[in-house]
This record gives sequence, structure tokens and C-alpha cells, in this order.
Amino acid sequence: MSAGRTRVRAALTARLTSEDSPTPVTLTDLFAADLDTYAELIAGPAMVPVGFMTHGEGREFTERVRIALQILGMSADASARHQAMATWFEHKLGFFKAEWHRAAHGFEPLAAIYFRRRPPIAEVLAHLTAWGLPVAIHERVNAMAAALAKDTIHFVAAAFRPSHPVHHKLYFSQWVTVETRATVTARIAQVFELFGFQPDVVEAWRASHERCVGPDDTTLFVSMSCSEDGVSRNFKIDYPDLTPELAASWVPAADRDAVIEDARRTMRLGGTKQLTFTGVRFATDRATPSLKYYSDVPGSR
Repeated sequence: MSAGRTRVRAALTARLTSEDSPTPVTLTDLFAADLDTYAELIAGPAMVPVGFMTHGEGREFTERVRIALQILGMSADASARHQAMATWFEHKLGFFKAEWHRAAHGFEPLAAIYFRRRPPIAEVLAHLTAWGLPVAIHERVNAMAAALAKDTIHFVAAAFRPSHPVHHKLYFSQWVTVETRATVTARIAQVFELFGFQPDVVEAWRASHERCVGPDDTTLFVSMSCSEDGVSRNFKIDYPDLTPELAASWVPAADRDAVIEDARRTMRLGGTKQLTFTGVRFATDRATPSLKYYSDVPGSR
């Protein structure tokens, strides 16, 4: 069994009992060859949610994702959207994610698909409209692209949950160097303004952002989500290569020990010395951002 598959299976079975969900082991078997190539562990606070991501190409990978969506009990709409997106992106550079979130009845699965093809903004908006998303979304997507000085979308994604509408997630990349650092900071500050955050929230973000963007060249991802109900009232920034202590800098002092332990647990399970990415999600109805941790399993890339 590959390092990726072994670590993913161990993490899932440590958190999920067979009563919570019988599917994690089934999915690691289904994606065994893909996890041997690329495996990423995903964890939230106290391992909720917990999940994994892998990637692949070709119609065979598309078929494995189709089977996974069926196993997870996703809707016919979810399967149809997956097939439409795989066809659009020619079955290339696809990613599949499965997570388990706590719900009233136990754990509920979430599945997501991502394509790293960088299509033009207008092309993405045309597809979203054809799939029934409101045209009002265009204004927000165009405004966010303008704020971040992008004319393409790095990752186009869709997330599925049982009995929920399809949510699309759009990821904009930001290349940070010594020369672009101040410019990128100013661009992201515009995104906060676009979503209606108060100035004190922006200043708190700026302080942590400056700590978390190191001296080396790196790429950040700024993402938004939307559905048939409109644009979500939150957005996320993914920061690469943070230590647990830097991840903890996003939360109040009283919560930092718990964040450090969560981050270290994710690193132990993934076998890494630092977090591959830390997802920092900002919402206008929360005083502090929520965090999610990502650990790429060494030897599976």
C-alpha cells in the first residue's frame, strides 16, 4: 500500500467509525493508484471535517470520480455537473476531494471536483449561467477578478452535498515576490472591501497576512463560492507552508494552543514538517476567521 493511501486511510479510520461512514476505506481503494501519485490530507478543528484530495487525468479518472459520487450518495445533478465540467476541461488536470462534516445525524460527506485549467473569466461565467446560476453573480466575479488583476481563473471547482444545491468555487492565484508583495496586499484588501468587511477586520487581516507571507516567492489562492442562491458571504485565502505557530496567529490568544495542536496533528498524520496550505476563511458574520489544514503526503507527488 502506498504512503499516500496508507496515511489517508489511517487518518480517516482514526476519526470515522464504520457507523459514522462505511465509505472512507472504499474510496481509498477506489483511488489507490491516484493516491500513490498524489495524496493530500485535510483536517479542520479537532479533525472536523476530515478528508483527502487526490488528482488524475483521463476518462478513467473521471469514471472513478463518478463512482465515488455515487458511493457518497450525491444527487443526479451533482453527477451531471461533474460530467459537464470534465468534458469542458477535456478530462485534464482534475482533482477530487472527499470530506466528512459533522451533522445532526453523525457525519455527512462533502465531495468536490477541481480543474486547474485557467479558463478566461467570460468563459467561466457563460458556463455558470448555462447551468442555471443567476446572472447577478457576474458582477461579483468580475469585480473580484478586477481587484486581483486576473483575467483567468486558476481552479474552477464544484462542491456537492446530499440534498444541497451545487456550489461552485472559483480560485484566483496571486504570485507574491519581493516586488509584488505590497501590490498583492493592496489587491486582497480590495476583496475585503468588496465583501463589506469593516476596516478593523481588514487591519487585523493585514497584520497576520504580513507574518504569514515569507521572504521567498510563493503563490496564494483567493477563492469565492456561489450557487443558485447567489454569492456566498465569505471568501478564503490559502497560505502555503505555515508553521503551526503562524497558523495560530489568525485566532485570539485563548484559542492558539488548540490551533497549534490541530496543525501538528495534521502534520503528523500527513508525515510533513509544515502545513502545505492553511485555508483561512473570512465571513462577515464571524469575528475571527475559520481555519482548515492541508498536508501533502511526502513521496506521493
